[in-house]
Amino acid sequence: MVFSFPYMITQIFSEFSPASKLWVYAANRALRAEEVLVIQSRLDAFTQTWTAHEMPMKAKGLVLHKQIIVLALDETQYSVSGCGIDKSVKLIKELGEQLQIQFFDRMILLVQSGDNIETYNKQNLQAALDEGTINENTLVWNPVVTNLGEFLNKGFVKLSDFWMAPQLKFLVQTK
Repeated sequence: MVFSFPYMITQIFSEFSPASKLWVYAANRALRAEEVLVIQSRLDAFTQTWTAHEMPMKAKGLVLHKQIIVLALDETQYSVSGCGIDKSVKLIKELGEQLQIQFFDRMILLVQSGDNIETYNKQNLQAALDEGTINENTLVWNPVVTNLGEFLNKGFVKLSDFWMAPQLKFLVQTK
């Protein structure tokens, strides 16, 4: 199943603390339906068996917008170790290799366009700004959120509030 943001995210993670650690990975392209199923199945299997020092972790993984993987870990009972984090990174790398998808390119920008997501890099993002296709109020996926609370409140931000905004040239609005 593919979930949209913020489609019931608060209900999906209702038993998770807002301070739950979060890892968010963007695919360099939209995922096909069969890829979403493979990824969701692997995320489900992984989160059900994820341990740190042999202690079970409370975790959940989701595919959002057919392009974003969200992996949440509630540490209210047990804290994740470096080895536990390594296990999750290994999973995402394996999925990328298996499906020939890049999940670790932090220069990929995902822009919300209605119910869809469009993929940009810095150059074509600036070109879209120059053309007026997008503007400072366009919502952009925020890759720097680190916990569930931030994700729920700032998972998508206005382009003008995005970390890359100082590097972009916005059209000057005249009255």
